[in-house]
Amino acid sequence: MKSDNLLLTIAVLAVAASLIATGFTYFSLVNLAAQISGYATSTGQANLTVESQASINFTKSFVNWGSGMLNPGGTAASLTTFETNNVSGGNWTLSGAGGLQIENIGNINISLNLTGAKTAVQFIGGTNSVYKWNITNVEAGSCINGTAASSGNLDLNTFHNVNISIGASIVCPTFRFETGNDLIRIDFNLTIPEDSLTGALTDTITATAYV
Repeated sequence: MKSDNLLLTIAVLAVAASLIATGFTYFSLVNLAAQISGYATSTGQANLTVESQASINFTKSFVNWGSGMLNPGGTAASLTTFETNNVSGGNWTLSGAGGLQIENIGNINISLNLTGAKTAVQFIGGTNSVYKWNITNVEAGSCINGTAASSGNLDLNTFHNVNISIGASIVCPTFRFETGNDLIRIDFNLTIPEDSLTGALTDTITATAYV
């Protein structure tokens, strides 16, 4: 009987010791896991700043019809920058059809203003002279333009009198910058009357980008 009690006591002590050891191991593992997980939450950073740039460029900046005159007996000649039928009523020859071309080479959308330095009378002179421009997209969607009369913007694909007031001719309220959607052209339509100015006639077109 005493032997049985002794064995029972030893067994109880063994179980108790085992439980204590298990608990100690558990708490040690928990503490170790907490320390390891603490290293896992360390972070690093990579920082940079991309600056906004508003920039435009005349990729085609010169239009020239050369030297010419009205046809004998004619009262006026018409000159355009289109690829075909760009001279009628005279003997001028257009060098490099396609008008002027402007590209948004920045990295943000801008508003584009165009300004001429001369009116039709100042540039060409004479009776009923005409000096107009027409803005179109070379790449689809480059110029997103409001067409409502209240917007104050010029309609695309329509000839308008060349403007000489800075800021008055916003041709593109949104001139996009993405490659493949950032190029427009300016075509011209001139009427040269028989009593026009003579000699070398020149005007300068200024493009201004607004953010």
